Amino acid sequence: MEIVEAAGFSLAVVAGACVGADFERVLEVDLRIAGDGARFSTAGVADPVACGVRLARLLGEARAKELVLAGRTVDAANALRLGLVTRVVPGAALGDTAMALAEQLRALPPLALAAVREAVRATRDLTPEAALTLEHRHFRRLIATQDHRAAVAAFFARREPAFTGE
Repeated sequence: MEIVEAAGFSLAVVAGACVGADFERVLEVDLRIAGDGARFSTAGVADPVACGVRLARLLGEARAKELVLAGRTVDAANALRLGLVTRVVPGAALGDTAMALAEQLRALPPLALAAVREAVRATRDLTPEAALTLEHRHFRRLIATQDHRAAVAAFFARREPAFTGE
């Protein structure tokens, strides 16, 4: 298992067995990609309670209980179905897929990416009204940035924008 950092996001790249400490680390990242031969298990996690809390937020209560209490191992296809990973690709394409996703993230406006990351994480603990307030706050801030002006100009000029994070 490897963690790739790109544009303020973290990406877990899982090729084989993901158990114990690696499984706990996978739950902390923003995006998870697995090779078709990957397997996931809560066996050997240091803190099953914390692991259960993270899994419940990610997958829902029933699925979290099943994985933690039953110690069930899931293959890549089932990890995708459960929502544990965001994408499954052939093992031979895993590295290239991860690097392409990292490059795609790096090409996006960094301020907007940071706002998306914060807002999505915050929604776990916010009421719908508070989440909408957060969304509006980010929108008002981002629409006044140089990156937004660059995106609009690039759209009308039919070219790719160049983002500076300003």
